[in-house]
Amino acid sequence: MNLNKWLRNILFAALLFGMLLMTTGCWNRIELNELGITSATGIDWDGKQWIVTYQVVIPASISAGVGTVGGGTAKSPVIVYSTKGKTIRGAMMQSYSESPRKLFFAHNRVVILSEDVARRGFEELIDVYFRNAGPRETVSMLITPGTARRVLEQFMQLQIIPGEGLKDIILSETKNTSVLPNMKVYQVAMDLSGEAKSTVLPEIYISGSGDTSSLQSLAQIATQSKLKLGRLAVLHNGKMVGWMTRKQSLGASYLRNSVQQASLVVPCGSENGANQYDTIQILRSSTKLKPVLKDGQLAYSAIVQASGSLTESSCSENLYKPETISLIEKTAEQHIRSIMLDAWSRGQQLETDLFGAAEKAHRKYPKMWKKQWSKEWSRTFITAQLEVNVDLRIARMGLSNKSFQYLTNKEKGG
Repeated sequence: MNLNKWLRNILFAALLFGMLLMTTGCWNRIELNELGITSATGIDWDGKQWIVTYQVVIPASISAGVGTVGGGTAKSPVIVYSTKGKTIRGAMMQSYSESPRKLFFAHNRVVILSEDVARRGFEELIDVYFRNAGPRETVSMLITPGTARRVLEQFMQLQIIPGEGLKDIILSETKNTSVLPNMKVYQVAMDLSGEAKSTVLPEIYISGSGDTSSLQSLAQIATQSKLKLGRLAVLHNGKMVGWMTRKQSLGASYLRNSVQQASLVVPCGSENGANQYDTIQILRSSTKLKPVLKDGQLAYSAIVQASGSLTESSCSENLYKPETISLIEKTAEQHIRSIMLDAWSRGQQLETDLFGAAEKAHRKYPKMWKKQWSKEWSRTFITAQLEVNVDLRIARMGLSNKSFQYLTNKEKGG
Protein backbone atom coordinates (compact mmCIF):
# COMPACT_ATOMS: atom_id res chain seq x y z
CA MET A 1 0.00 0.00 0.00
CA ASN A 2 2.83 2.34 0.87
CA LEU A 3 4.51 1.49 -2.43
CA ASN A 4 1.35 2.29 -4.41
CA LYS A 5 0.97 5.60 -2.59
CA TRP A 6 4.58 6.48 -3.34
CA LEU A 7 4.12 5.67 -7.05
CA ARG A 8 0.97 7.83 -7.23
CA ASN A 9 2.88 10.77 -5.73
CA ILE A 10 5.67 10.32 -8.26
CA LEU A 11 3.22 10.21 -11.17
CA PHE A 12 1.36 13.28 -9.89
CA ALA A 13 4.61 15.23 -9.55
CA ALA A 14 5.66 14.19 -13.08
CA LEU A 15 2.31 15.32 -14.43
CA LEU A 16 2.63 18.73 -12.78
CA PHE A 17 6.16 19.12 -14.11
CA GLY A 18 4.96 18.27 -17.64
CA MET A 19 2.18 20.81 -17.46
CA LEU A 20 4.66 23.40 -16.25
CA LEU A 21 6.86 22.79 -19.29
CA MET A 22 3.90 23.28 -21.64
CA THR A 23 3.00 26.73 -20.26
CA THR A 24 4.43 29.53 -22.39
CA GLY A 25 4.38 32.38 -19.90
CA CYS A 26 5.13 35.87 -21.25
CA TRP A 27 7.53 34.74 -23.94
CA ASN A 28 6.47 37.50 -26.36
CA ARG A 29 5.98 40.38 -23.93
CA ILE A 30 6.93 43.91 -24.91
CA GLU A 31 7.64 46.52 -22.25
CA LEU A 32 5.80 49.86 -22.43
CA ASN A 33 9.08 51.75 -22.80
CA GLU A 34 9.70 49.79 -26.00
CA LEU A 35 6.48 50.95 -27.70
CA GLY A 36 5.71 54.07 -29.71
CA ILE A 37 1.98 54.67 -29.15
CA THR A 38 0.48 56.02 -32.39
CA SER A 39 -2.51 58.35 -31.99
CA ALA A 40 -3.13 59.12 -35.69
CA THR A 41 -1.94 57.93 -39.09
CA GLY A 42 -1.79 59.71 -42.44
CA ILE A 43 -1.61 58.17 -45.92
CA ASP A 44 -0.21 60.09 -48.91
CA TRP A 45 0.82 59.10 -52.44
CA ASP A 46 3.62 60.84 -54.35
CA GLY A 47 2.88 59.21 -57.70
CA LYS A 48 5.31 56.34 -57.25
CA GLN A 49 5.14 55.16 -53.66
CA TRP A 50 3.19 55.39 -50.43
CA ILE A 51 4.02 57.92 -47.73
CA VAL A 52 2.81 56.84 -44.29
CA THR A 53 2.89 59.45 -41.52
CA TYR A 54 2.67 58.68 -37.81
CA GLN A 55 1.68 60.92 -34.93
CA VAL A 56 3.40 59.27 -31.96
CA VAL A 57 2.78 60.20 -28.34
CA ILE A 58 5.72 61.32 -26.16
CA PRO A 59 4.85 59.98 -22.67
CA ALA A 60 7.47 62.04 -20.82
CA SER A 61 6.01 65.28 -22.19
CA ILE A 62 2.43 64.39 -21.26
CA SER A 63 3.27 63.13 -17.76
CA ALA A 64 5.12 66.38 -17.03
CA GLY A 65 1.93 68.31 -17.77
CA VAL A 66 0.78 70.36 -20.75
CA GLY A 67 3.74 69.80 -23.00
CA THR A 68 6.52 70.67 -20.55
CA VAL A 69 9.43 68.69 -19.20
CA GLY A 70 12.16 69.30 -16.65
CA GLY A 71 12.75 72.95 -15.83
CA GLY A 72 9.57 74.10 -17.58
CA THR A 73 11.07 73.68 -21.05
CA ALA A 74 8.34 73.47 -23.67
CA LYS A 75 8.19 70.17 -25.50
CA SER A 76 5.69 68.78 -27.97
CA PRO A 77 3.36 66.05 -26.64
CA VAL A 78 3.68 64.22 -29.97
CA ILE A 79 6.22 63.68 -32.70
CA VAL A 80 5.33 63.36 -36.40
CA TYR A 81 7.45 61.55 -38.96
CA SER A 82 6.94 59.72 -42.26
CA THR A 83 8.26 56.64 -44.04
CA LYS A 84 8.02 55.61 -47.70
CA GLY A 85 7.57 52.32 -49.48
CA LYS A 86 6.15 50.57 -52.53
CA THR A 87 3.48 49.11 -50.24
CA ILE A 88 1.85 50.52 -47.13
CA ARG A 89 3.14 47.73 -44.93
CA GLY A 90 6.57 48.08 -46.51
CA ALA A 91 6.58 51.77 -45.61
CA MET A 92 5.63 50.92 -42.03
CA MET A 93 8.54 48.51 -41.74
CA GLN A 94 10.88 51.38 -42.60
CA SER A 95 10.06 52.92 -39.21
CA TYR A 96 12.44 50.47 -37.54
CA SER A 97 15.36 52.23 -39.24
CA GLU A 98 14.61 55.59 -37.62
CA SER A 99 12.63 54.97 -34.43
CA PRO A 100 13.96 53.36 -31.23
CA ARG A 101 10.46 52.11 -30.42
CA LYS A 102 8.11 49.71 -32.14
CA LEU A 103 5.00 51.45 -33.43
CA PHE A 104 1.87 50.41 -31.52
CA PHE A 105 -1.40 50.99 -33.42
CA ALA A 106 -3.97 49.66 -30.94
CA HIS A 107 -4.63 53.22 -29.69
CA ASN A 108 -4.65 54.80 -33.15
CA ARG A 109 -7.75 57.03 -33.28
CA VAL A 110 -7.96 58.28 -36.88
CA VAL A 111 -6.47 57.57 -40.28
CA ILE A 112 -6.37 60.49 -42.71
CA LEU A 113 -6.23 60.04 -46.47
CA SER A 114 -5.12 62.72 -48.89
CA GLU A 115 -7.47 63.46 -51.78
CA ASP A 116 -4.83 62.08 -54.17
CA VAL A 117 -4.94 58.74 -52.35
CA ALA A 118 -8.74 58.69 -52.37
CA ARG A 119 -8.94 59.40 -56.10
CA ARG A 120 -6.26 56.77 -56.82
CA GLY A 121 -7.90 54.11 -54.65
CA PHE A 122 -6.88 52.72 -51.27
CA GLU A 123 -7.78 49.02 -51.32
CA GLU A 124 -4.26 48.31 -50.04
CA LEU A 125 -4.99 50.23 -46.83
CA ILE A 126 -8.18 48.26 -46.18
CA ASP A 127 -6.22 45.06 -46.74
CA VAL A 128 -3.62 46.11 -44.16
CA TYR A 129 -6.28 46.70 -41.50
CA PHE A 130 -7.99 43.36 -42.03
CA ARG A 131 -4.84 41.28 -42.53
CA ASN A 132 -2.84 42.42 -39.49
CA ALA A 133 -3.70 42.17 -35.80
CA GLY A 134 -2.15 45.48 -34.73
CA PRO A 135 -4.24 48.14 -36.52
CA ARG A 136 -7.90 48.12 -35.45
CA GLU A 137 -10.67 48.34 -38.02
CA THR A 138 -12.72 50.56 -35.67
CA VAL A 139 -10.47 53.56 -36.37
CA SER A 140 -12.22 56.57 -37.97
CA MET A 141 -11.35 57.60 -41.53
CA LEU A 142 -11.11 61.19 -42.78
CA ILE A 143 -10.04 62.79 -46.05
CA THR A 144 -8.12 66.03 -46.64
CA PRO A 145 -7.68 68.04 -49.86
CA GLY A 146 -4.00 68.64 -49.03
CA THR A 147 -1.45 66.24 -47.60
CA ALA A 148 -2.30 64.05 -44.64
CA ARG A 149 1.03 64.83 -43.01
CA ARG A 150 0.29 68.56 -42.75
CA VAL A 151 -2.95 67.82 -40.92
CA LEU A 152 -1.13 65.59 -38.40
CA GLU A 153 1.40 68.36 -37.76
CA GLN A 154 -1.25 70.72 -36.37
CA PHE A 155 -1.76 71.22 -32.62
CA MET A 156 -5.18 71.71 -31.01
CA GLN A 157 -5.87 74.12 -28.16
CA LEU A 158 -8.38 72.04 -26.23
CA GLN A 159 -6.76 68.62 -26.64
CA ILE A 160 -3.18 67.72 -25.78
CA ILE A 161 -3.01 64.82 -28.23
CA PRO A 162 -4.20 66.04 -31.68
CA GLY A 163 -5.19 62.56 -32.87
CA GLU A 164 -7.53 62.22 -29.91
CA GLY A 165 -8.95 65.65 -30.68
CA LEU A 166 -9.67 64.74 -34.29
CA LYS A 167 -11.63 61.70 -33.13
CA ASP A 168 -13.61 63.84 -30.66
CA ILE A 169 -14.45 66.38 -33.39
CA ILE A 170 -16.02 63.86 -35.73
CA LEU A 171 -17.89 62.16 -32.87
CA SER A 172 -19.31 65.52 -31.75
CA GLU A 173 -20.28 66.45 -35.32
CA THR A 174 -22.07 63.15 -35.86
CA LYS A 175 -23.96 63.33 -32.57
CA ASN A 176 -24.98 66.99 -32.52
CA THR A 177 -25.42 68.02 -36.18
CA SER A 178 -25.65 64.76 -38.19
CA VAL A 179 -24.06 66.58 -41.14
CA LEU A 180 -21.02 64.28 -41.42
CA PRO A 181 -20.93 60.61 -40.40
CA ASN A 182 -18.24 58.94 -38.32
CA MET A 183 -16.97 56.40 -40.86
CA LYS A 184 -14.89 53.54 -39.45
CA VAL A 185 -12.60 51.32 -41.49
CA TYR A 186 -14.89 48.29 -41.30
CA GLN A 187 -17.92 50.40 -42.35
CA VAL A 188 -16.04 51.73 -45.37
CA ALA A 189 -14.99 48.20 -46.29
CA MET A 190 -18.57 46.90 -45.98
CA ASP A 191 -19.96 49.75 -48.10
CA LEU A 192 -17.36 49.36 -50.86
CA SER A 193 -17.97 45.61 -51.03
CA GLY A 194 -21.77 45.95 -50.84
CA GLU A 195 -24.42 46.08 -53.54
CA ALA A 196 -23.80 49.73 -54.50
CA LYS A 197 -20.00 49.65 -53.95
CA SER A 198 -20.20 53.22 -52.65
CA THR A 199 -19.39 55.05 -49.44
CA VAL A 200 -18.60 58.50 -48.02
CA LEU A 201 -15.81 60.09 -45.98
CA PRO A 202 -15.81 63.39 -43.99
CA GLU A 203 -13.40 66.13 -44.97
CA ILE A 204 -10.86 67.57 -42.53
CA TYR A 205 -8.93 70.67 -43.55
CA ILE A 206 -6.86 73.53 -42.16
CA SER A 207 -8.94 76.71 -42.13
CA GLY A 208 -7.50 80.21 -41.91
CA SER A 209 -4.00 81.38 -42.76
CA GLY A 210 -0.76 79.83 -41.56
CA ASP A 211 -0.79 76.76 -39.32
CA THR A 212 -0.50 75.67 -35.70
CA SER A 213 2.47 73.34 -36.02
CA SER A 214 4.48 75.05 -33.25
CA LEU A 215 3.86 75.25 -29.52
CA GLN A 216 4.20 79.04 -29.68
CA SER A 217 0.93 79.20 -31.65
CA LEU A 218 -0.91 77.78 -28.64
CA ALA A 219 0.30 80.60 -26.41
CA GLN A 220 -2.09 83.00 -28.14
CA ILE A 221 -5.77 83.46 -27.28
CA ALA A 222 -6.82 83.19 -30.93
CA THR A 223 -4.95 81.12 -33.50
CA GLN A 224 -4.61 82.05 -37.16
CA SER A 225 -5.79 78.62 -38.29
CA LYS A 226 -7.43 75.49 -36.97
CA LEU A 227 -8.51 72.02 -38.01
CA LYS A 228 -12.10 71.99 -39.21
CA LEU A 229 -14.57 69.53 -40.69
CA GLY A 230 -15.96 70.48 -44.09
CA ARG A 231 -17.64 68.67 -46.98
CA LEU A 232 -18.46 65.04 -47.67
CA ALA A 233 -16.34 63.01 -50.08
CA VAL A 234 -18.21 60.49 -52.23
CA LEU A 235 -16.49 57.24 -53.24
CA HIS A 236 -17.50 54.61 -55.78
CA ASN A 237 -15.70 51.38 -56.72
CA GLY A 238 -12.96 52.20 -54.25
CA LYS A 239 -12.17 55.66 -55.62
CA MET A 240 -13.31 59.19 -54.86
CA VAL A 241 -15.62 60.63 -57.51
CA GLY A 242 -16.62 64.01 -56.05
CA TRP A 243 -17.79 66.17 -53.14
CA MET A 244 -21.10 66.98 -51.50
CA THR A 245 -21.80 70.29 -49.77
CA ARG A 246 -22.73 70.28 -46.10
CA LYS A 247 -26.40 70.86 -46.95
CA GLN A 248 -26.35 67.95 -49.38
CA SER A 249 -24.56 65.88 -46.75
CA LEU A 250 -27.34 66.55 -44.23
CA GLY A 251 -29.87 65.56 -46.87
CA ALA A 252 -27.94 62.33 -47.38
CA SER A 253 -28.03 61.72 -43.62
CA TYR A 254 -31.82 61.95 -43.70
CA LEU A 255 -31.95 59.50 -46.61
CA ARG A 256 -29.56 57.10 -44.83
CA ASN A 257 -31.66 57.37 -41.63
CA SER A 258 -28.61 58.47 -39.65
CA VAL A 259 -29.87 61.77 -38.21
CA GLN A 260 -29.44 61.87 -34.43
CA GLN A 261 -29.77 65.61 -33.89
CA ALA A 262 -29.80 68.43 -36.39
CA SER A 263 -30.35 72.18 -36.55
CA LEU A 264 -32.60 73.84 -39.13
CA VAL A 265 -32.64 77.56 -39.86
CA VAL A 266 -35.73 78.48 -41.85
CA PRO A 267 -37.11 81.87 -42.92
CA CYS A 268 -40.26 83.28 -41.36
CA GLY A 269 -43.40 82.39 -43.24
CA SER A 270 -45.07 85.80 -43.16
CA GLU A 271 -44.26 88.78 -45.36
CA ASN A 272 -43.11 90.72 -42.31
CA GLY A 273 -40.53 88.06 -41.62
CA ALA A 274 -38.18 89.06 -44.42
CA ASN A 275 -34.53 88.39 -43.49
CA GLN A 276 -35.68 86.91 -40.18
CA TYR A 277 -35.41 83.28 -39.20
CA ASP A 278 -36.57 80.52 -36.88
CA THR A 279 -34.09 77.95 -35.56
CA ILE A 280 -35.39 74.45 -34.91
CA GLN A 281 -33.42 71.76 -33.11
CA ILE A 282 -34.32 68.28 -34.42
CA LEU A 283 -34.26 65.88 -31.47
CA ARG A 284 -35.72 62.76 -33.09
CA SER A 285 -35.85 61.67 -36.71
CA SER A 286 -36.71 58.49 -38.59
CA THR A 287 -36.62 57.90 -42.35
CA LYS A 288 -38.05 54.98 -44.27
CA LEU A 289 -36.70 54.71 -47.81
CA LYS A 290 -38.84 52.29 -49.81
CA PRO A 291 -38.42 51.11 -53.42
CA VAL A 292 -41.59 51.03 -55.57
CA LEU A 293 -42.39 50.12 -59.15
CA LYS A 294 -44.14 52.74 -61.29
CA ASP A 295 -45.05 51.59 -64.78
CA GLY A 296 -42.31 48.99 -64.58
CA GLN A 297 -39.68 51.57 -63.58
CA LEU A 298 -37.91 51.61 -60.21
CA ALA A 299 -38.65 54.61 -57.98
CA TYR A 300 -38.33 55.43 -54.30
CA SER A 301 -40.47 56.88 -51.56
CA ALA A 302 -38.90 58.51 -48.50
CA ILE A 303 -41.08 59.12 -45.44
CA VAL A 304 -39.56 61.24 -42.65
CA GLN A 305 -41.00 61.45 -39.14
CA ALA A 306 -39.28 64.12 -37.04
CA SER A 307 -39.83 66.20 -33.92
CA GLY A 308 -37.91 69.02 -32.30
CA SER A 309 -38.04 72.28 -30.41
CA LEU A 310 -37.88 75.95 -31.32
CA THR A 311 -34.58 77.28 -29.94
CA GLU A 312 -34.57 80.79 -31.45
CA SER A 313 -36.97 83.10 -33.25
CA SER A 314 -36.38 86.54 -34.66
CA CYS A 315 -39.77 86.62 -36.36
CA SER A 316 -42.52 89.09 -35.49
CA GLU A 317 -45.08 86.37 -34.97
CA ASN A 318 -47.40 85.40 -32.16
CA LEU A 319 -46.44 81.83 -31.28
CA TYR A 320 -49.65 81.39 -29.27
CA LYS A 321 -51.54 80.96 -32.53
CA PRO A 322 -51.76 77.34 -33.78
CA GLU A 323 -51.67 78.53 -37.38
CA THR A 324 -48.32 80.22 -36.72
CA ILE A 325 -46.81 77.00 -35.37
CA SER A 326 -48.27 75.06 -38.28
CA LEU A 327 -46.68 77.50 -40.73
CA ILE A 328 -43.26 77.10 -39.09
CA GLU A 329 -43.59 73.30 -39.26
CA LYS A 330 -44.56 73.36 -42.93
CA THR A 331 -41.64 75.67 -43.76
CA ALA A 332 -39.23 73.31 -41.97
CA GLU A 333 -40.76 70.28 -43.72
CA GLN A 334 -40.21 71.94 -47.08
CA HIS A 335 -36.60 72.70 -46.12
CA ILE A 336 -35.89 69.06 -45.20
CA ARG A 337 -37.58 67.85 -48.38
CA SER A 338 -35.50 70.26 -50.47
CA ILE A 339 -32.12 69.18 -49.07
CA MET A 340 -33.05 65.49 -49.43
CA LEU A 341 -33.96 65.93 -53.10
CA ASP A 342 -30.77 67.93 -53.64
CA ALA A 343 -28.68 65.14 -52.09
CA TRP A 344 -30.44 62.51 -54.21
CA SER A 345 -29.85 64.58 -57.35
CA ARG A 346 -26.15 65.00 -56.50
CA GLY A 347 -25.78 61.25 -55.96
CA GLN A 348 -27.35 60.59 -59.37
CA GLN A 349 -25.11 63.21 -60.95
CA LEU A 350 -22.07 61.35 -59.55
CA GLU A 351 -23.67 58.02 -60.57
CA THR A 352 -23.12 56.86 -56.99
CA ASP A 353 -25.70 55.28 -54.73
CA LEU A 354 -24.60 56.31 -51.24
CA PHE A 355 -28.08 55.97 -49.72
CA GLY A 356 -28.39 52.19 -49.50
CA ALA A 357 -30.95 52.17 -52.33
CA ALA A 358 -29.40 49.13 -54.01
CA GLU A 359 -29.70 46.95 -50.93
CA LYS A 360 -33.36 47.91 -50.44
CA ALA A 361 -34.18 47.18 -54.08
CA HIS A 362 -32.42 43.81 -53.85
CA ARG A 363 -34.41 42.84 -50.75
CA LYS A 364 -37.84 43.86 -52.06
CA TYR A 365 -37.45 42.78 -55.68
CA PRO A 366 -34.87 39.93 -55.68
CA LYS A 367 -35.91 38.57 -59.08
CA MET A 368 -35.68 41.95 -60.81
CA TRP A 369 -32.35 42.58 -59.07
CA LYS A 370 -30.86 39.31 -60.26
CA LYS A 371 -32.31 39.53 -63.75
CA GLN A 372 -31.65 43.18 -64.60
CA TRP A 373 -30.73 45.77 -61.98
CA SER A 374 -27.56 44.17 -60.57
CA LYS A 375 -25.95 44.14 -64.02
CA GLU A 376 -26.48 47.86 -64.66
CA TRP A 377 -27.23 49.38 -61.26
CA SER A 378 -25.63 52.77 -61.95
CA ARG A 379 -27.84 53.24 -65.02
CA THR A 380 -30.91 52.15 -63.07
CA PHE A 381 -30.13 54.38 -60.10
CA ILE A 382 -29.60 57.61 -62.04
CA THR A 383 -33.09 57.37 -63.56
CA ALA A 384 -34.93 56.46 -60.34
CA GLN A 385 -37.37 59.13 -59.16
CA LEU A 386 -37.64 60.07 -55.48
CA GLU A 387 -40.77 61.21 -53.68
CA VAL A 388 -40.28 62.74 -50.23
CA ASN A 389 -42.90 63.22 -47.52
CA VAL A 390 -41.92 64.93 -44.27
CA ASP A 391 -43.97 65.12 -41.08
CA LEU A 392 -42.36 67.47 -38.54
CA ARG A 393 -43.81 68.36 -35.15
CA ILE A 394 -42.47 71.09 -32.91
CA ALA A 395 -42.91 69.56 -29.46
CA ARG A 396 -41.57 72.48 -27.43
CA MET A 397 -41.57 76.22 -28.01
CA GLY A 398 -39.12 77.06 -25.23
CA LEU A 399 -39.78 79.11 -22.10
CA SER A 400 -41.73 81.74 -24.00
CA ASN A 401 -44.49 81.38 -26.57
CA LYS A 402 -43.76 84.84 -27.93
CA SER A 403 -40.62 86.01 -29.64
CA PHE A 404 -38.83 89.04 -28.24
CA GLN A 405 -39.24 90.68 -31.64
CA TYR A 406 -43.02 90.27 -31.36
CA LEU A 407 -43.08 91.80 -27.84
CA THR A 408 -41.03 94.86 -28.85
CA ASN A 409 -43.15 95.45 -31.95
CA LYS A 410 -46.30 95.22 -29.82
CA GLU A 411 -44.96 97.82 -27.38
CA LYS A 412 -44.23 100.10 -30.31
CA GLY A 413 -47.75 99.63 -31.56
CA GLY A 414 -46.67 97.46 -34.50
